[in-house]
Amino acid sequence: MQKYSINDLEIGLRKVGLKRGQIVYINPEIYKLGVLKEAKNKKDYFKIFFDTIYKIIGKSGTIVVNSYTFQTLRYNKKFIHESTSCTSGAFSEYVRKKNGSIRSLHPVFSVTAYGKFKNKICKNNSLNNYGHGSPYSNFLKLKGMMLNLGIDYAANPFRHVAEFEAGVPYCYNKFTKVRYFKNRKKIQKTFSTFVTYSDLGLKNDYSKLNKKLSLKKIIRSIKLGSGNIHLYSVLKYYNLLINELKKDQFFLLKKPPRFKKGKLPFA
Repeated sequence: MQKYSINDLEIGLRKVGLKRGQIVYINPEIYKLGVLKEAKNKKDYFKIFFDTIYKIIGKSGTIVVNSYTFQTLRYNKKFIHESTSCTSGAFSEYVRKKNGSIRSLHPVFSVTAYGKFKNKICKNNSLNNYGHGSPYSNFLKLKGMMLNLGIDYAANPFRHVAEFEAGVPYCYNKFTKVRYFKNRKKIQKTFSTFVTYSDLGLKNDYSKLNKKLSLKKIIRSIKLGSGNIHLYSVLKYYNLLINELKKDQFFLLKKPPRFKKGKLPFA
């Protein structure tokens, strides 16, 4: 694994186009970048990345991350809005726990934001994870940027937002009711979660999407350490993908699933 410094990180972020005032959705697999010289432990890694990004975007900018809690849906664990740990990785958990961050409403697919536009993104959200009024819908309206750290640029949650909008037949809205607590009170709300049918044997294939994104020159990339960082407009990414899904609902799959007549989703 190659080594890189805080200075390398800052230079790389600025070269890829990160700048003051941007609203940035961070999609991290930081370990793929190699060894950060100044980091003594994991907490150092997350603090350095957060501080460096926030230094560039400033107080007029906003940092956003996933703060999913899949354990609430899969294992019927209760969701405590203020304290339930997220399953979206340690960097996301670092941001979630940071003073001044706010977490959105959904008990499975919450989003956490820090900075100027945190309330516009993560407050007064809808009861569906990807629909109108969701943090993702609000982020698109704000024309934010996606920052992928070490992870392929086709991979981000907005591909699922496009699938939701396109009404792909291999997904559905799942009735979602969990034990939900906020401010020490039980919340009596019923949510919906846009998920794939688990018995279809779906295999994703993002090669066509990667090719389209590259041809349209939507992605700005730079090498850092052992990996790459990518920055791009979420709205441009979303618009390209939704147009492809209009033409082919299975654009993101290796091959169309085999639907069986008389069995959902083939009614």
